[in-house]
Amino acid sequence: MNQKAFAIFVGAIMVVSAFAGFVLRGSDQNDVIVGTDATSLETFGVQGRLVDWSFDSLDDVLEMSPESTVIVYWINLTVSQNLTDAARAVLPQSIGLTYGSQLYPTDIEKLGEAYFNNTWIEFHWIKPFQVSYSGLVVPYENYMMIPAGSDYVTVMGKPTLFGTQASMQQVIDVISGGLPTDSFTLPEGEAADLQVAALGKGASSSLSGGYKEFYLGVSKSMSEVQGGFNLSARYLQPDATSSQKAKEIAGKYGLGYTTQGSEAMIQGNVRTEDLQGVLKALLGP
Repeated sequence: MNQKAFAIFVGAIMVVSAFAGFVLRGSDQNDVIVGTDATSLETFGVQGRLVDWSFDSLDDVLEMSPESTVIVYWINLTVSQNLTDAARAVLPQSIGLTYGSQLYPTDIEKLGEAYFNNTWIEFHWIKPFQVSYSGLVVPYENYMMIPAGSDYVTVMGKPTLFGTQASMQQVIDVISGGLPTDSFTLPEGEAADLQVAALGKGASSSLSGGYKEFYLGVSKSMSEVQGGFNLSARYLQPDATSSQKAKEIAGKYGLGYTTQGSEAMIQGNVRTEDLQGVLKALLGP
């Protein structure tokens, strides 16, 4: 995703509080339902179905991601500005991370992204607001894909979805009852403020490496004495090169390195000033 595409999106997606006016293609119009609760999904005022999905960990993103997913991440943007800044600097480009405060009249609180079939989709957790839009809305499985510029669409809800129409349809297929990815085992049951998972050994992705699977979890430390961030990185079936790289990263930043069965693991506390460097080392080539 290039900077020109970012600029086009930002110019088109800015929405303000007002009543929604939609022109539907291939579907009859329904009455707009507007809730009185400012936090309810109906507040969006969008016709058709709204996304209504748990969004508290990477597991929730994976349950909405197509079978061909190769990279996925999730971050709680309300926990630490230092963590958000470090993630923005090292993760694959994301419109939500780059322009999160400009896209909607409310901040993105949690954000996810999945990469599949040489495309991607973003998941934005925002507080509902009155959507204003006049133009062509494309129904798909009774979800309303609202154009955002010439290339992208949004589907409102918790989380709100953003991506190309083709990638949006693949995710809607999953949340409408299709099969999600089952290739990721390491994130299962894990929780952290930032979570990243990737497939390796032949997977076509920017994070693929000499391992079957990679997982990273980072959380702000609750210890007033220690501070910084608690980090855990796991490699499933790493080759010798990946194992050596992991050992070197652990040694450089004072982290522990252990192996158990077919897994290698890096664990420990990372100082705030070292966070971006550690993430770059783990997620870089």
